[in-house]
Amino acid sequence: MIFFLILASLVFIDYARAADLNNSFQNPPKYKWAGCENLGKCKLDGFAKPTLLILSFDGFAKEYLERKIVKSLELIAECGVRADTVYPSFPSKTFPNHYTMVTGLYPESHGITDNNVFDPKISPDLLAMRKSEAEKYYEGEAIWSAYKRLTGRPAHCLFWVGCYFNNTGYKPDISPDYNQELPLQERINTLISWLKLPAEDRPGLITAYLHQPDAAGHKQKDIDEALEDVNRYIDALMENLYDEGLLECMNLVIVSDHGMQVLNKTIEVEDYVDMKGLVLSKGVVARIHLNGTDKTIDEVTDEIRCKVDGIKVNTVKDIPVRKHYSKSTRVGDLIIEGKAGTTFYKSATDGGDHGNDYYNENMHTVMFARGPSFRKNVKAPPFQNVQYMNLWLSLLGLEGAVKNNGTIGFFDSILKNPPIRENNWNSMEECPTFGSADVLPCNERPSNVWKKLSTHLNSCPSIRNLPLYSTDHCFQSNCDTVLMVHKKEDSRRAVIETLSRSSSSKKSRSSDGNFSYINTKYSSECPIFKGNQTFFTAGFEEINKLASAQYEFPERFLKNIFLPLSIKTEEYLNRFGTLFVISGLSADSNLDGISDIQVSENPTHFYRIIITCTGSWLSKNPPLCKKYDEMKVLAFVFPILDGKSTMDCMVSKVVALRKTKRKLQSSDEVLLDYTSTIEDVERMAGIQFQIGALSHQQNVWLRRNITTSLW
Repeated sequence: MIFFLILASLVFIDYARAADLNNSFQNPPKYKWAGCENLGKCKLDGFAKPTLLILSFDGFAKEYLERKIVKSLELIAECGVRADTVYPSFPSKTFPNHYTMVTGLYPESHGITDNNVFDPKISPDLLAMRKSEAEKYYEGEAIWSAYKRLTGRPAHCLFWVGCYFNNTGYKPDISPDYNQELPLQERINTLISWLKLPAEDRPGLITAYLHQPDAAGHKQKDIDEALEDVNRYIDALMENLYDEGLLECMNLVIVSDHGMQVLNKTIEVEDYVDMKGLVLSKGVVARIHLNGTDKTIDEVTDEIRCKVDGIKVNTVKDIPVRKHYSKSTRVGDLIIEGKAGTTFYKSATDGGDHGNDYYNENMHTVMFARGPSFRKNVKAPPFQNVQYMNLWLSLLGLEGAVKNNGTIGFFDSILKNPPIRENNWNSMEECPTFGSADVLPCNERPSNVWKKLSTHLNSCPSIRNLPLYSTDHCFQSNCDTVLMVHKKEDSRRAVIETLSRSSSSKKSRSSDGNFSYINTKYSSECPIFKGNQTFFTAGFEEINKLASAQYEFPERFLKNIFLPLSIKTEEYLNRFGTLFVISGLSADSNLDGISDIQVSENPTHFYRIIITCTGSWLSKNPPLCKKYDEMKVLAFVFPILDGKSTMDCMVSKVVALRKTKRKLQSSDEVLLDYTSTIEDVERMAGIQFQIGALSHQQNVWLRRNITTSLW
């Protein structure tokens, strides 16, 4: 009997309802389901745990909301949730992002790094991820697998990316082959029939996909008509849920994978690169794999890097950490991006496409939700789509069951009954002490200067309530300047500073010479350095000149990164008056975004976190503003490279232009490209960031804040 019920859910069509639906798609929407009077009041038996329906509309750009066509979404938001902005993962393509939304993993971690992927360990050819042979490419655990594995309950899928594969042993119970021509009314019938199954057969999780408005966006024709179809589809679905009494018994979340960019330029990679022994994946983002060539990555890169204005040619060593696109060999050896509107695929430039960095606002997309588990008429803060997996797990009662790249608790503010969460109150250990605080100069300096500094060290309060925690590090307190060192005594270390405009000046930066010191409370010998050392601190006073806060950076790094960053930091100090700054060296030799376990002789990355208040400060260390929404955060992670990189191209443009304004613009372009989240820094540096006076929710938002512009 159960078999026939399930079979019927796929092929059975209620002809009366089908006729009604045909009429509803032809007639204007009625929105008879709208309103919040009965919100969450389920009157059906067997729905003690609400079913979760995740519905994706491919290519629904945030910009489309401004057209005021899809009224159904606005009505859903009135009784539920809407997101301020949803950032896709890189690259903003359909297959990577749909699989990210159901695994919580970045494309570099779940294996679907593009719509077409090259992995010679699996296939000698570039393979489309829609093909049946692609099953081995899908890694990680999707939400349907976790749900079935942990609950034993059914999960159904209608055309979602990856659900027709069985990479974990827990494939959806029903997952029909993709059929783009399946009429909208039949799709709705299928979803309703699944929800009306007996309780023991009814899926607790449904994932469903619709190809519009992506198809219209690519053609850049009839987009408004496609949005009208989307609106009619949502209205018809909601009306059927309402009529069947299901609307208040389930959690509905409507998502999308990316936006859409109008194309205006085509670049043929083959015009610049000899493709012999290489594999090229084309699109808005082009990727080159070395495959049987004697040439090195640098030699291939030099064939196109800095040769075409407006494109960036990255390798896994210099691609910004925030893109999370270096961990897997499937990302390619070269990743090529152009300005918005550029494609590396020969096609008509009057169409549209996607794949761009999430900095491109046209790639931003949407999320709407409604149901008994959601609060009414609330807005979710901006987020990247790796966060979805923890929302699904929470809604299904499985929080924390599957590790992923999201942060548990990010969506607590939109849920009716989120768990009570408390901050982690662990504190970092102070480094072993050997005596009282005093200054040991490591370079010649007039005695009155270091004696004055010594008096300051002995009289200032010791900082202990740091916003950082690490079991691998300890701290050395030097008034408002705190040195954090790795317990393995390797190259990984950081400086925590509180800077005030009144105590910092250009004069002090230019007149410090080579002065440096150590605090005899923690050491009795100055470190021995070879080569030219540069302080990586943000402050310029004597107190900031810790001998251990120096490193021999490559000249290219100093020119392209450190000098512009120092100028920008000083600019912010002059503008805001007070800054809380963390600057440090980290090691990630395998480029997986996580601090190396082994001892690191040479750091691979430099990071900086800058925090300030636009209003009043309650505390400067740890940083705390009088109002949470007055706290501003910027984080950066830069690769420490000696060889050529795409940053050189930006600098060369500046030299050619020789205009101060354009110099600043290009420096800002480099700095912006290498911004990150605080959580990116945490993973890279092996630390945890937390401000104890903030709520758990506020700390999560602060750590996952995505920067799309400099201050």
